[in-house]
Amino acid sequence: MSFTDIDKVYNPDKVERRIYQFWLAQNAFHGEPNPDKSPYSIVIPPPNVTDRLHMGHAYNNTLQDILIRFKKMLGFETMWMPGTDHAGIATQTVVERSLKENESKTRYDLGREKFIEHVWLWKDKHGAIIIDQLKKLGCACDWQRERFTMDAGLSEAVQEVFIQLYERGLIYKGQRIVNWDPASATALADDEVEHKEINGKLYHIKYKFKDSDDFLVVATTRPETLLGDTGIAISPEDSEKQYLLGREVIIPFVNRPVKIFADEHVDKEFGSGFVKVTPAHDPNDFEMGQRHHLDQIVIMDRDGKILQCCIRVRGSERAEELSIPAFLSGADRFEARKRIIAELEKTGDIVKIEEHVHAVGHSYRSKVPIEPYLSEQWFVKMKPLAEKALAAVQSGQVKLYPEGRFEKTYEHWMSNIRDWCISRQLWWGHRIPAWYNEKNEIRVSKTDPSTAEEKWTQDPDVLDTWFSSQLWPFSTLGWPQETAALKYFYPTNTLVTGADIIFFWVARMIMAGLEFRKDIPFENVYFNGIVRDENGRKMSKSLGNGIDPLEMIDKYSADAVRYTLLSLSSEGQDIYLGKKDFEIGRNFTNKLWNSFRFLSMHLSEDMLDKARLSDINKLQEEHKLDLADEWILSRYSATIQRVTKGFEEFKFHEAVSALHSFFWREYCDWYLELSKPRLYGADKELRDASLKVALFTLKGILKLLHPLIPFITEEIWQIIGLPENKSILLSEWPADEAVFANPAIEADADFLQAMINAVRNIRGEMNVPPKNPAQLLISGADDHVAQLVQKYLPYFTQLANVDQVRASRQLQRPELSATAVVNKLEVFVPLSGLIDIEKEKSRLEKEKNRLDKQLTGLMKKLGNEDFLNRAPEEVIEREKQKLEDWRVTLDKIRENLEQLTL
Repeated sequence: MSFTDIDKVYNPDKVERRIYQFWLAQNAFHGEPNPDKSPYSIVIPPPNVTDRLHMGHAYNNTLQDILIRFKKMLGFETMWMPGTDHAGIATQTVVERSLKENESKTRYDLGREKFIEHVWLWKDKHGAIIIDQLKKLGCACDWQRERFTMDAGLSEAVQEVFIQLYERGLIYKGQRIVNWDPASATALADDEVEHKEINGKLYHIKYKFKDSDDFLVVATTRPETLLGDTGIAISPEDSEKQYLLGREVIIPFVNRPVKIFADEHVDKEFGSGFVKVTPAHDPNDFEMGQRHHLDQIVIMDRDGKILQCCIRVRGSERAEELSIPAFLSGADRFEARKRIIAELEKTGDIVKIEEHVHAVGHSYRSKVPIEPYLSEQWFVKMKPLAEKALAAVQSGQVKLYPEGRFEKTYEHWMSNIRDWCISRQLWWGHRIPAWYNEKNEIRVSKTDPSTAEEKWTQDPDVLDTWFSSQLWPFSTLGWPQETAALKYFYPTNTLVTGADIIFFWVARMIMAGLEFRKDIPFENVYFNGIVRDENGRKMSKSLGNGIDPLEMIDKYSADAVRYTLLSLSSEGQDIYLGKKDFEIGRNFTNKLWNSFRFLSMHLSEDMLDKARLSDINKLQEEHKLDLADEWILSRYSATIQRVTKGFEEFKFHEAVSALHSFFWREYCDWYLELSKPRLYGADKELRDASLKVALFTLKGILKLLHPLIPFITEEIWQIIGLPENKSILLSEWPADEAVFANPAIEADADFLQAMINAVRNIRGEMNVPPKNPAQLLISGADDHVAQLVQKYLPYFTQLANVDQVRASRQLQRPELSATAVVNKLEVFVPLSGLIDIEKEKSRLEKEKNRLDKQLTGLMKKLGNEDFLNRAPEEVIEREKQKLEDWRVTLDKIRENLEQLTL
């Protein structure tokens, strides 16, 4: 492309798909074991194949892409492992919903094998959509290595891990209380339960003594579970109740006697101090039941409905069936609660009902309240695994970022970890490699152990999704085979993820890596914030406040989406985002394109090879650089260091802030403007020197910006920076160019900029016409300042239309002059002849009177109690800020009027 063919307006629709194909053709994203380079690898948090990517994915993957591109340009052999997750419960749920809506069928109509075929079709379709979305965002993933958590290699890894843990005694099958999701009909792990505060009730119920007409009162939030009570507990510290130990009370409706016992779990201050114990339907009650050898009575089925007959479990054996009152049989658990309370009220056995706020566990998928449920499930013993993973973080072997925010939470969870329920009553997922014969003996095997003499049947359950996801950092690299990629890229370097899955995923990956690779899975974990709407609400389908990243890419460009997300972020904090915010990114990319177009008008083909580091060093040695040149090169050096440090330390916001400030304010607003007289001047030597510095700095800016906005930087690079069509991604990070630091030059330039800004402000405030040249007088100046302002008078002329500058140690203030103070120096701009003084005074008087009236009205409004009581807080704050702004403006108008009368 020649410089005359450059579009006046940047068109991302023409650029982004073409540029991405260019990267793929260059094989720019692929990494291979390379003994001559240090590896840098990231594994993507695999998105679920349930739906399209949301804005949180866009933000998370932009951060990963920045790191990969940055490290590649630093010379590392980079590898970003892409892939998707089968997401057992979530995917099965959406596919079942789709079947019901489109074919009026359930999974049972299809049968297990056909249903799984149906899910694979869903996965193929939606997995492809996700990969295409990642490509549109610009992700530099190593697509030759793309994986899926249920592909053949990962399935082998899952089976191998299950078998090894089983053989080591770390996986077992047992009767335990699990978190049962009646809507999804499966068990959940503890960390898949969301605890929500709800406004419930506390029911105080009479339990009559077996041997008298007396009664005690039990307080409970779940009266429906009294059908499964097998004891009443009191606190061993409750001295007033100790005489009741061993006595029996009768359970309402079922007329079953149970004994009173003491247990440390009971809080004597809660309710009446008597606690009904239902071991089959409460985890704490289960533990009490184990300590006191109580029976466990299962009263509900897996749909959360009351059974026709309760099942008594003694030890681990099913002992007998117990009858249930007919009016409760088959009732939903919440309907059963209503019926029980109604009956107890009829019999006078309700003492009182209190409003009670308490936390109730809900399924993270179906959102329904979970039911603690006695069930036979597969578990992993976690304490032996957790000890090493805890030590890895405590020792700093694995570092969590932002530092100091997550370590204590991680330590608390790992120190109090419970065994992990890994079996799920689903069809979609990794089938548990356990087999049973007619004697109900268990054999764990990757293949069917059946023989002609003995038939074995595989466990119908599947493994928790996180069981396979925990292996992601090494299973994706070929484990259990010892591949070259595994040896080279493991452990990976950085994981970028959300803090909400620190226990679901991050902790388990650390445990799995240490157990099966004897090494950590990653060195650093960066927890990015959540993308919220502009009102601070989490984006969700139910609220309808989500923003589709693809829609924003189509409207504003991928670069604009990426830049906006990073510009609104701060270290680990949440982002508040509205659709119009993407104009931030669009404006920035347009500014970059326009600055390039301006420079291109002065470029020739031979100039492209004359703007290298060696060329700039030569100009400097020959003293052919202007102060503006020296200044921008010094600021460029500082920016390289700030951006590099920001990316290295995961302080992305600091890197983006440094880039924005340097490019927009320093390079465009100051340097290019100061360069125009030389670029348009007749002196070829001056013009070429300025052009070389401008082009050299722009090429550096493109490199620094590339990890953040890769498409537009690549497009410009292909015009002005390419050596033999090589991608900018394959160029070197400009760390070696940070050699121009010059504090003295920066101090002089800062002073001149402050002076120019002072004159500009005066011209604006005093309504000086742009065409009228002004004089600048500086009082208190030493010889250095006097020489500086005289030498660089062209800067004042170019940026503030000043045609004369006079600086001295002491100057009298001229009549009718505006004043300012810069670096303790007095600045005077005579106004006589610049403006019509009387006309300007009249204008300012009118503006003062107008603001006076507005201020009076606004103060009256803010003094109105009715307004303050009715208006939303944000409206009141907005009005208060407006009042303060108007006061500042009015003070400035009065000051300007005073200057016009002196």
